[in-house]
Amino acid sequence: MAFISKELIDEVKSKNDIVDVIGSYINLNDKNKALCPFHDDHSPSFSVHPDKQIYKCFSCGESGNVITFVEKFLGITFQEAIKILADRAGIKIDINVPKKTNKFDKYYEITDTVNKYYKNNLFSNNGQKALKYLSDRAVDKQLINEFNIGLSTNNKLHEILAKKYNLEDLLKIDIAREVDNKIYDTFQNRIIFPIIDEDNNVIGFSGRKYLEGDLENKGLSKYVNSRETEIFIKSKIFYNINNALPNIKKSKEIIITEGFMDTIRMVSIGYNNTVALMGTAFTKEHLEKIIKYKCKVVLNLDQDNAGILGTISIGDILLKNNIDVSVIVYDDYKDSDEYIINKGKDAFDISYKNRIPFIDFKLNYLKSNRNMKDSTDVSKYINEAIKSLNEINDDILKELKIKELSKEFDIDESVIKNKIKISGKKEIKKEEKLTKKRYDKYDISEIRILYLMLNYDDVILYFENGLGYLVHDNMMALAYKIIEFRNNYGYFNYSDFIDYISDNESLNETIKEIMRYHNEEEYTDRELEDYFDTIRKYSINKRINELKREMNETLDVNKKIELANKINKINKEVLQW
Repeated sequence: MAFISKELIDEVKSKNDIVDVIGSYINLNDKNKALCPFHDDHSPSFSVHPDKQIYKCFSCGESGNVITFVEKFLGITFQEAIKILADRAGIKIDINVPKKTNKFDKYYEITDTVNKYYKNNLFSNNGQKALKYLSDRAVDKQLINEFNIGLSTNNKLHEILAKKYNLEDLLKIDIAREVDNKIYDTFQNRIIFPIIDEDNNVIGFSGRKYLEGDLENKGLSKYVNSRETEIFIKSKIFYNINNALPNIKKSKEIIITEGFMDTIRMVSIGYNNTVALMGTAFTKEHLEKIIKYKCKVVLNLDQDNAGILGTISIGDILLKNNIDVSVIVYDDYKDSDEYIINKGKDAFDISYKNRIPFIDFKLNYLKSNRNMKDSTDVSKYINEAIKSLNEINDDILKELKIKELSKEFDIDESVIKNKIKISGKKEIKKEEKLTKKRYDKYDISEIRILYLMLNYDDVILYFENGLGYLVHDNMMALAYKIIEFRNNYGYFNYSDFIDYISDNESLNETIKEIMRYHNEEEYTDRELEDYFDTIRKYSINKRINELKREMNETLDVNKKIELANKINKINKEVLQW
């Protein structure tokens, strides 16, 4: 951050109103409040203060200015956030953002080179048939560029690359393969879809055949995918996550499809938060990412039996983890690519709008496999439904579904409830409450003093002249940093101070703790002096206890008398307050 001047930072902040910027990422209400995007928030605890150009959450303690919001929300560096906001405001800026070093950088350089090579191929003379194939599939140039679609030929790319890169590395990341002691390009005569991770690194490729007449007789598979390598692990990646992630964070929703073309087609009609699974498996790594994104999930897998079973399998996992999940349902066509091409955007918009909660989707599926006129099948269905309801962690949703099931089949609710386990949700909350940090009066005094110092310039002077110290080292370090900032610049502003300590993790954690404790900004001089007195008394008691310990440890009578006199003197000074 040293090479970014304070003047430039101030200009970027002054030309990016914090309400406008944050409002472009999350939904703010009329009072500039929202569910906090930095923790699992259930009531609006996140506030934006346009007068101070800051935000803060009184639940998790996150706070900062427009730059730190973009930095934390998008998971990028301070410098990258500055660049985004400068571009947004039309400020010409030349920031040399340091590239993250990675042990796989040499592999990423190769895959990036290969990707550019494939892209150039598509728009060369060799790419005419491939471009026609894509055009026939309603994939235009804009989509080609957005998804970096390319073309592999049969001109021995590995020999070209071997002039610059180690052949062993090409084999390791599956750009080339060795068969019977001969080296071949992994992808030949195929339309190429690069797989790109969240950090915009090309980590693998998927190649689709398109010359049906030439290839069909050779028995080649429709797709060839990169083998799993050190940089490409299917269980950890979603296709199109590089493009979709900012939209997922903004909408707090992720749409999951089964195929590349489904994702491309949906993006083409505005569903920019869409990704695809790399195969049909949904893994614990995928789940961890969704939990990290803090988003709802919309499942949009194929409408055939395999897709339905995949939807139920994934939905069950999400439901067990208390994630809001719904399902898009439509008739006549196997997948969303075919559906949108044949019925259009408006029809798909209706299907999206009418998506159904996953539990309803699953119950409908279970019912479709039973004869509802047969009492034995009805009994089996009800037992399957109860088993599914047991997976719901949301007690209110569970109660509603019990009522629906009871009403539909005229069964007493108590019969169903007797077969449903009581969730452990209350016990979990109790455990969380027990582990929550408890503050004593000294902690509260320090937190309140620092909170007011962060919000009022005059409290900094009052603290510096009237007290000058705190109990805990981390709190004292923050107080000194506040004073240092004010002495250096002649004023104090919380928004600017956040930039000043942006690279100090310890101080940022202390601020988060202060903001997490609920504070009111109004204060009186008497209140502040009471906090000061509490800290003074702590310091005095600590000193007296130290003197008493010395008295107990010494055998020298004169030393004992000297220490006792010191204690009496301190007590007399206290009485004079």
